[in-house]
Amino acid sequence: MGRLIDMLLQCKLIKWGLNGNTWVWFHILGGGILARVLMIWFSDIQTLLIVSAVALLWEVFEFFLDGGIEGMIHIYGSFDRWFWDSVGDVLGTIFCAFLIVSTLWGG
Repeated sequence: MGRLIDMLLQCKLIKWGLNGNTWVWFHILGGGILARVLMIWFSDIQTLLIVSAVALLWEVFEFFLDGGIEGMIHIYGSFDRWFWDSVGDVLGTIFCAFLIVSTLWGG
C-alpha cells in the first residue's frame, strides 16, 4: 500500500495538476456554477460539452495572455509543470460539471 501511495504522489497530474495547483479550486467552482446555469437551456450532454469547451478555451486564452511558452516557463518554472497544471484545471472543471449534471443538484 505504501508503494502505491508513493507512486500516486509522484504522478505529475496529482503532484502539479491537483495538489500543487492553487487555482484548480476556482476552476472546479466555475465548472459547477457554469454547468448549473447552462442546464437551464441545454441538455446534460450539451452542458458537459460546452463546459469542456470553455475550460479548454480558457486555458488557451491564459496561455497566450501570459506570454506563450516563455511566459509559462517564467510563471510555472517549466513548460511541463504548466501543462500538468492546465490538465488539472480542465479535468477539475469537467469533473465538477459532471457531478452537477449527474446528481440531484442538476435539477
